[in-house]
Amino acid sequence: MKLLHIDGRRIVLARTEKGYVAFDDRCTHKGGSLAGGAMIGGVVQCPWHGSQFDCRTGAAGAGPAKKSIATYRVSESNGEVRLKLDSA
Repeated sequence: MKLLHIDGRRIVLARTEKGYVAFDDRCTHKGGSLAGGAMIGGVVQCPWHGSQFDCRTGAAGAGPAKKSIATYRVSESNGEVRLKLDSA
């Protein structure tokens, strides 16, 4: 996972088994940095309290977080990874 700073936003770009994903860096529970967490099988886990989010849809799964995180469209072409800043 790589933390990007774009237009005042903190966005995580990561590569999963199914391709690249991008999502907000801030956990919706208490604001922990998701870039500092762990990602397994397309699910990112916040290092603070263990909330888990689906990296493709942003849906909250296990843990105390109830609200989803914003995700962003990512495309890859000719070795370039492009991020669309409108929410997916």
